[in-house]
Parts: sequence; C-alpha cells; structure tokens
Amino acid sequence: SADKTVALWDSRKLSKRLYTFRGHQDSVLQVQWSPIRAEIFATCSLDRQTRVWDVSRIDENQAKGTYEEDGPPELLFIHSGHVSKMSDICWNPVDPWIIASVSEDNILQIWEMDQKIYTEELSGTELFGATGK
Repeated sequence: SADKTVALWDSRKLSKRLYTFRGHQDSVLQVQWSPIRAEIFATCSLDRQTRVWDVSRIDENQAKGTYEEDGPPELLFIHSGHVSKMSDICWNPVDPWIIASVSEDNILQIWEMDQKIYTEELSGTELFGATGK
C-alpha cells in the first residue's frame, strides 16, 4: 500500500488486521503468494526492492539487537538489484525459489535466493514443495 506496509487480513473478519509487515521505504505495488509454499509471499515496492516474507515466522523470538540488522523474523530475503522503481514480480510456478522482477526502465531480472537462506530459515520442513528439486 501507499503507507509502505502490507497487511494480512482474515477474510471472515475484515474489520481488523491480523498483522502488518513493515520494511519497505516506499509504496508497495505488488504482493504475490508463492505457488508452492502457502506461508511464503513476495512484495515489490517503489523503493526498488523485492522482499520475501514467511508468515509462519510472525512473532517468532529473535535475538536481542538483531531486528535492526536483519529485519523482523518473518523477513527471509531482500533483493535490491534494480536501479529503477519496481513495477511487478512473479514466482516461477515450477521452481519454488525463482522470482522474476521488472522495473520501470523495462529491465527484467530472474533470480533465485541462495539455498542457504531458505535452508536455514525453513529447516526441518519440506523445502522444495512437490517438484522434488
């Protein structure tokens, strides 16, 4: 939204937000849920960043002093590869950790988070969905 946040709502009770994701420095333009992992979504913003979030980590305990350095516990990754404002993002429907992002200067980037990020963050869970990769 224009207030630089993303809100999580329960569609059965729209009078109250369940949670607000904070971190972008400008308006959030797109939110895309992972087609393979129901708890993972990505956002893109006019701040030239894509952020990948994990809803299952909301309110997870975090070591003191790491919020400023690493962000909130539900933030998995930040992609800052664009030099112009971002306009859209899309998950690869087959490979669970590949995302395409495009900016206003018509530059398309296709990128994948380092496996260490989601292996550490999601240890003990099925990492790759149904593809078996």
